[in-house]
Formats: sequence, structure tokens, C-alpha cells
Amino acid sequence: MKKDRVGQNLAETEIRRRIASEGRITFADFMETALYYPEGGYYTTQKVVGGAGDYFTSPAAHPAFGALLALQLERIWEVMGRPEPFHTVEMGAGDGLLARDLVEFTKHLQPEFTRALEYLTTDRTTSGVAEMGITGCVISNELVDAFPVHRFRIDDGTLKETFVTINNAGELVEEFGAPSTPLISRRLENLGRPLPEGFKGEVNLDISPWMERVSRVLDRGFVITIDYGHEAEQLYSAKRSMGTLQTYFRHTDGSSPYQRIGRQDITAHVDFTAVVDEGRASGLSPLVLLSQAEFLNDIGMREIEKDISELKIDAYERDANLTAIRELVKPGGLGSYLVLIQQKRTGVRSFESLILDASRTTALPAPLLRPEHIPLFAGRLSQTEFTIDHLWPFDQDQHEDQSP
Repeated sequence: MKKDRVGQNLAETEIRRRIASEGRITFADFMETALYYPEGGYYTTQKVVGGAGDYFTSPAAHPAFGALLALQLERIWEVMGRPEPFHTVEMGAGDGLLARDLVEFTKHLQPEFTRALEYLTTDRTTSGVAEMGITGCVISNELVDAFPVHRFRIDDGTLKETFVTINNAGELVEEFGAPSTPLISRRLENLGRPLPEGFKGEVNLDISPWMERVSRVLDRGFVITIDYGHEAEQLYSAKRSMGTLQTYFRHTDGSSPYQRIGRQDITAHVDFTAVVDEGRASGLSPLVLLSQAEFLNDIGMREIEKDISELKIDAYERDANLTAIRELVKPGGLGSYLVLIQQKRTGVRSFESLILDASRTTALPAPLLRPEHIPLFAGRLSQTEFTIDHLWPFDQDQHEDQSP
């Protein structure tokens, strides 16, 4: 990790420079720099996923995650009339493990689909992808939770934003003031109810421009967003009155975001209501929001688990694979993450159209762990528990497709 001459991480040095020259900065600006500063930012300099990192993701747990997404893409391709080429853009691809697992498994699928598939990976933006409409799918896994957030609290009945500054002792500290943008108030006004005194929370304003970029990239097709979060009603409930901001360092909840700058993850739960609303405003119609466990089971997880349990392989290898697969659908863990599917100009009006027949996986080989996947069975690592309060399908008769 690069440090300046006094031993600070360069991301922290940049934060301090900005405060010295501009005055206090928003927490969103702080988080952006801490995570993404080119020299010293967490995501630009750290190995963040896996046993040597700070957390693990579904692709790192087991290749069945990528295999099932490959099957889902094949089904989407069929429903869309077998277009060629069929583009899939993975945003926030990280180390590329999901891409490798997914593309590898397509070798076992219909040859016509494999030939049609053009799989592209990008960072958290759409850089590297032409700003032109594609036919296919845009997917992301644990991307939106890493967008910078504005933090706030309700003080004497008034919305106050959290700013970051430096005190007389040279420490990074918080202070509160009028919101830096009216967009924060507007997002919270959509709740239709006042927040109680002392309530603390986060607002992710990057969702709107992100949805606009996704819609520009996609001319016709689907968007699959997988992350941990809630609908707004649950996100801004008494249960989360202290907010959802978390830091992660070496697979445990970290400390204050103002410590280990550039060396620990900073994340907040996703407001899926905002993703739906901003997506609809950009021409993306929601089909369904469901748990990762429900999603994976609907597209063949149980069949893969059954196949692995019946394989004639070493008992330890079989148990390691079954442990990792079950982590993907574990209640309170990865299985409680949410999957939002949106569509644009496809004519599809329900998720049921995308569900695979259980027999689809019968003749396919079961994917097995490789060295690049995290050894959950040996290490017994587990994600922080996460719960869902409410899930819903969309009534497409009520929410008509407004795509131009």
C-alpha cells in the first residue's frame, strides 16, 4: 500500500488535503476517496475478497453461483428470441471470478447460446462499454452497496447531514449541518412519513446516475442486481434507526470508518425501492424482487446440490462442496441477499417466464470447487447475518412498461 512521507495512506492524505483546502466534506466524498482513490483507495489497492481479504462473495463461495447465472442467461436468451450477438455486461466485476465460472459453464449449454454470448466485464461504471444499446443483460453482484452514501440524522425535527472535518487534535471527526443537496430530502420525503428524533441513516444518490447509465447501455433485455439491502420502508424503520453503515476488516465487522482508511471496506445496505424507482424513471420496468435463496432455487440450485451429493468423489471434497453451496442459500447469510430483475423492451411481464424447468440441469455436470474459491468448509468463514423483512413480485398490470 502506498503511503506518504509521514506514513499515512495516500487516500487519507487526499482526504485531509481536501478538508484543508475546501473545509468540511460530505461523508459521501470521504467514502468515495477512501474506497476509490487511485493511489491508496481500498478497492484500488487491496485484495478484498477471499481468505486473504476482508469478506467473501457468492462467486467466491462456490462456482454453482456462476453456473446458475449462466443457465439463467441461457433462458433469457431463449425468451428474447435467441438474439445474436447476446451481450452480457457484468458491472463491478472485481477479480473476474464470476465471469470465469459463468463463461466456463456455458461450454455445457446449447452451442448456439455459447456462440451468441459476448460477455463483457467493467468496473463500477460502464467504462469499456460503448454508450450504445445492446441486446442482452446487465448484471451486478454486490456493487451498489459500495456506492458512496450521504449520512444524516434527525436533530430537533430537522434533517442534518453528516460532514467530515478535522479537529484541533488533527483527528477526522463528524459535524452536522444543512444538507449539501436537496436530493437527500427528496429521497426521504418519498417515505411519506417523518423520521423520529435522533434517527440516523444513509442515502445513496449514486443510484440514479447508475440506473441512467445502465439503461443507456441496454437497448433491449434485462438487468439483474444482486446485493444486500431492503425496501425503503424497512431500511428507514425503527429497527435500523442507527443506520446500516458497516466496515469490514479481515472477515469481521471493522471499526470506525475514520480508522484504517484505505485498508477496510465501507458499505451500506441498498435501498431497493430507490433502485426500482430510479430504474423505472430511466425506462427499466421491475419484474420481481426476491431473496437470493429463492432465486437460485428457482433456477436449479436444488438439482445441483442433489447431483453433488450423489457424486462418487472423496467424502471430504463432497462435504466441502455441499457446505459451500448451502452457504449460497443460507437464511440470514448470502441466501437473504436480494435479487432485483428489471426489463426493457422485452415484452416479458412476469418472472415466471424466466424460471427454468427442473429437468434443465439433469444432463449437466455439477460444478465443483477449484483452488481459487474460498475454503469455507476448512475455514468456517461466514458472512455477517442479514435478514429480509418483506419481498414482493411486481404487478405488471399496475406498473406498465414505460420504456420509450
